[in-house]
Amino acid sequence: MEQKKETKKRRIGLIITLAINVLIVGFIAFSEFKPGSQEVEEVSVADIKLIFLLLGVLCFGVAVLADYLKYRRMLMLTEGRFDRRGALECALIGKYYDNVTPFGAGGQPFQIHYLKKRGYSSGTSAAAPAMGFLTQQVAFVIAGAVVFIANRRVLRFAPLINYTAYVGLLMYLLLPLAIVLFAVTPKPFRAFVRWIVRIGGKLRLIKDVDATCEKWLAGIDEYIECIRLFAKHPLVLVKLMFFSLLYQAAILSIPFFMLRAFGGSGDWWTAFSLVVYIYAAITIIPTPGNAGAAEGSFYAVFSSLEGGMLFWAMIAWRLLVYYSWLVCGLIIIARGTVQRGVRRFTPPPAKGPLKVALFTDIYYPAVDGVVRTVDAYARHLKGMGHEAFVVYPKQTKPHKELPYEYYETGSFNLPGFAFSVPTGRATRELKERFRNDPPDVIHVHSPFFTGRLALKLGRKYRIPVVATFHSKYYDDALNVTHSRLLAKIFVDFVVNFFNRADIVWACSRMTAQTLRTYGYNGEIYVMENGIERSEIPDLINVIRGGSAERFHLPRGNRGLLFVGQMIWQKDLKLILDTVKLLENDAPDYFLVLAGTGYNENDIKAYAHKLGLDNKVRFVGKIVSREQLFGLYLDADLFFFPSKYDNAPLVLREAAAAGLPALLTEGSNAAEVVEDGVNGYTAEPTPEAMAERIRAAFAKGDIRAVGEKAKKTIPIDWDEIIGRAVTAYRTCSREGHIDMIKNVFAE
Repeated sequence: MEQKKETKKRRIGLIITLAINVLIVGFIAFSEFKPGSQEVEEVSVADIKLIFLLLGVLCFGVAVLADYLKYRRMLMLTEGRFDRRGALECALIGKYYDNVTPFGAGGQPFQIHYLKKRGYSSGTSAAAPAMGFLTQQVAFVIAGAVVFIANRRVLRFAPLINYTAYVGLLMYLLLPLAIVLFAVTPKPFRAFVRWIVRIGGKLRLIKDVDATCEKWLAGIDEYIECIRLFAKHPLVLVKLMFFSLLYQAAILSIPFFMLRAFGGSGDWWTAFSLVVYIYAAITIIPTPGNAGAAEGSFYAVFSSLEGGMLFWAMIAWRLLVYYSWLVCGLIIIARGTVQRGVRRFTPPPAKGPLKVALFTDIYYPAVDGVVRTVDAYARHLKGMGHEAFVVYPKQTKPHKELPYEYYETGSFNLPGFAFSVPTGRATRELKERFRNDPPDVIHVHSPFFTGRLALKLGRKYRIPVVATFHSKYYDDALNVTHSRLLAKIFVDFVVNFFNRADIVWACSRMTAQTLRTYGYNGEIYVMENGIERSEIPDLINVIRGGSAERFHLPRGNRGLLFVGQMIWQKDLKLILDTVKLLENDAPDYFLVLAGTGYNENDIKAYAHKLGLDNKVRFVGKIVSREQLFGLYLDADLFFFPSKYDNAPLVLREAAAAGLPALLTEGSNAAEVVEDGVNGYTAEPTPEAMAERIRAAFAKGDIRAVGEKAKKTIPIDWDEIIGRAVTAYRTCSREGHIDMIKNVFAE
C-alpha cells in the first residue's frame, strides 16, 4: 500500500514538473503572440531549410550515441558486463532527471538507483555516474575555456550574461574537483559521512546509526576503488573524454543548425560560442533543466534574427536539447525498466538432454589444443546422451569422419595460409538449424569471426553464450606485428568479445589471470581440460616400446620429449640450448621433437648450427594416439618449458602415461606441478634447465615422480564434461549466470 502511494506521488510530481515546463514555454509563446508584441510569422514547410533541421537532429543522435558509448565502456571496465541496454538507459535516465530537477544537474542519484536495481555493485553504481558527470563537466570546461579565450568579445552586447557565464564556468569546474578530491582524500570524506549519519540519528531520521554508517562507508570504499580503477586505465579515460567532448560538440552545435533552418544567418563558430556562454550562464538558475533562463538567454544572444522566426528556432532547439530527453526518459520509465535484471535469454532445461553448439575458428584437419578440446566436448556430450554439434569455417582440405553433427561457415583462402580464413557468415543450413531446432547453450572456443557469429545468434535466438579463454593472444599478435601498440589493440578486441559473453571460463587459474591482465574484469570460472584417461591402460599394453622401432630412436639413452607446434613461442630455442649443455656433460641424452609449425625449418637449422644432428630427432606431426602415447612411454622426461601455453593437453597426457614433465617455474602450464613431487620446474635459462635435468636423473626418482603425476594431474574428460553440463544448466533468467561455484575445480 505504501509503495502504491509513493508511486502515485511520484507520478503526480512528474506531471506537475512537466506542466511547469510546458507553462514556461507556453508563456514565452503567449508573450510573442499577445497584442502589441512583435508579430510571430507563420511558418510553412517551404520556409524551413530541411537540411539544417536534419543536421540538428543528427547532432542530437550523435550526443545520445556518445553518452551511450561512454557508459557502455565504463560498465565494461568496472564489471566486465557488455550491457547495451543498461548503458543506454542509464545515459538517458541521467539526462531525463537532469532536466526535471533544479539546476539541471540532478540525474546522478537516479542513475545510481537504476544501476543498483539492474544488479551492479554499489561501487560501480556510484562511480559510473560520477565519472560520467565528471568527464561531461570537464569537457564543457574545455569548450568554455577555448571560447572564452578565443572568442571573448562575441557577447560584448550582453555584459550580464557575460559575467554570469564566468561564474557558471567556475561552478562547472568545482564539481569535478570535488569528485576527484573525495577519491584522492577519502578520510575527510568518510569523516563527513559519519557526521551526517550521526546527525540523522539524533534527528531520528536514521534508526540504526552503526549499521547505516557501515553500509554507507562500504559503498564509499567500493566507489573509491572504482574511481581508482579508472585512474589505472588512462586509455579508457582518454576514450571517456573523447565521448564527452563529442557530446558537447554535438549539443552545442544544434542552435546553429536550428537558426539556419529558420532563416538565420551567421557562421558556426559564432553560434557555437554564444551557446557556450548561454549554458555557462544558466547553470546557476535553479529551475528544472534551467527552463525559462535557457529560453530567455537564447532570445538575448540571438536577437539579431529579425521577425518571429527566432521563436521557432528557439522552440526547435528546446525540443531537441530538452524535451527529447524528457520523452526518452518517460518511455524508459513507462516500460518499467528500472527493475532488477532483464531477461535476455531462455535458460537451458534443468533436467533432460541438452543441445549444445560448439563454435571454433579452426578445426580439423588442423590439430591443436583447442581443436582437440572442442572434439572432446562434442564426443563426450554425445556419449552422455546429450546432443552436440560443432560450427567451424569451411576448410579446403577434407577432414576425418566425425561421430557428431557439424556445420561449416563462410571462409576464404589466402596465399601462404595452410587453412581457410573464417568470415563469420552463417550458411543457409546453419540458419535453418537455429531457426527450426536451436541449441540450449552456445559454447564458444574462439573470440574472432566464428565467435562473433555465435554472439549474434545467441542474441537473436535468446540463447546463453559461454566463452572459454584458451590462448595468449597478446603474444600471438606481438609475434606477428612486432608492435606492442597493435598487440594491445588486438587484445582490446579480444576482451571486448569476452565482455559480451554471458559467462567466461578459463582452463586454469593462471589462464584466468592472463585474461585479467588483458583488462577483463568480469567473473571467470575455471573449467579444466581433460584427457581420454579410460583408453590409456589398453594403449600402454599394446604400444609400450613400439615408438623406438617406428621412429628409429636409439635405445638406452636418457630420453627427453617435446610435443607441440614447431614455433619459437614454445621456447624451442631454450630446449635446444639446454640439450647442447647436456651434451657436454654426458653423451647419452637424446631429444625427440614431435609436431610441425611455421618455424620448423628455422628450428631444424638452429639444431644443425648447434651440432645436434645426432642428438635430436624431428618426428613430425603425430596424428595417431597410439604413436603419441608410444613416445610418452619410451621417454624419460617430458621437456616442456613453454611460457606461451596455458593448460596444455600434452602435459596431462604425458602425466597419464606416467611421464613427468620439466616446466618453466611460474608459467601457466606449471600451475598443476609441484617441483620434485609430481614434476619439475626451473628458471627459463639453459643453465637452470640443464641443472634440473641432471639433478632429476642423478636422484633416480623420475619414475616415482611420474607415478605421482599420473595420480594428481590428469582428469578424465567424462568428469570435466559432467561439470560443464551442470554449469550449462545454471543459466539464470536475470540476464547473467548464477554459477554454482563448487561445481568447478578449486
